[in-house]
Amino acid sequence: MMNKQTGRKPIASVQRALDILNLFDGAHAELGNSDIARMLDMDPGTVAGLIYTLKINNYLDQNPENRKYRLGLKLAERASVLLDQIDLRKIASPILEDLLEWSGESVNLAILDHQEVVYIERLIGNHSLGIRSELGMRAPLHSTALGKAILANLQKNDLKTILQDYEFIPVTPRTIVDRKDFLSELENVKRDGYAIDEQENELGGRCIAAPVMDHTGKSIAAISISSPIQRFPVEKIPEYGMRIKSAAFELSRNIGFIPRSEKGGEKKSNCQQVYIKSNSIR
Repeated sequence: MMNKQTGRKPIASVQRALDILNLFDGAHAELGNSDIARMLDMDPGTVAGLIYTLKINNYLDQNPENRKYRLGLKLAERASVLLDQIDLRKIASPILEDLLEWSGESVNLAILDHQEVVYIERLIGNHSLGIRSELGMRAPLHSTALGKAILANLQKNDLKTILQDYEFIPVTPRTIVDRKDFLSELENVKRDGYAIDEQENELGGRCIAAPVMDHTGKSIAAISISSPIQRFPVEKIPEYGMRIKSAAFELSRNIGFIPRSEKGGEKKSNCQQVYIKSNSIR
């Protein structure tokens, strides 16, 4: 498929190798040569050559017992390098740890990538049962508090571009799938300063998130706390909302965000007041 902006076509062999790697997921941890050929509708001989190349470069590994292939450790190595290069993750670390200590629940940091959020850091809660999100996992924007928090604070043109051909696929029976209702939800998020996922991405789970702004004032990420609804009743939402906004504001400040009120010497914004109040009761 040609890229409309550059006028270039992807290199077919590279694209096919990437297609092979993308087949492996939670439901397909191991695949044989014939499995891959069938799933991609490719010639088994071509698949064998691509697999061999990926294998000798350690992007695929082979199970000696059943001769099937699985993702190799080279991918973990490359992922580690990438994540270490993301300064946001390092800067956020003490803030996320503070949230974990305060709530005892799982804490997540995610960034926007096209029409999905990508989890770049997660700290697991103190309880044996909790809402799990794997590092590097992708999730829809419309069903997650993280996605809503980021979208609600984008410029109108950026939001319009992302949602132009967005598919509101139901993840659970509670997922918002009507575009008009979702835009209304984003208005609520912008007003409150935090977003709520009410079992929309995982039944039995409630998640609350707030946006992280860069030095230009653009929302580039979000922080969330996720928990089973039994441990996160509706009555706690205002308290958690204050805390998550405080954490997100602190991280935003640490990466260069300066609120308009400070630039103009005006009265502190609601977000800043929340931050000050929250820090005074730690």
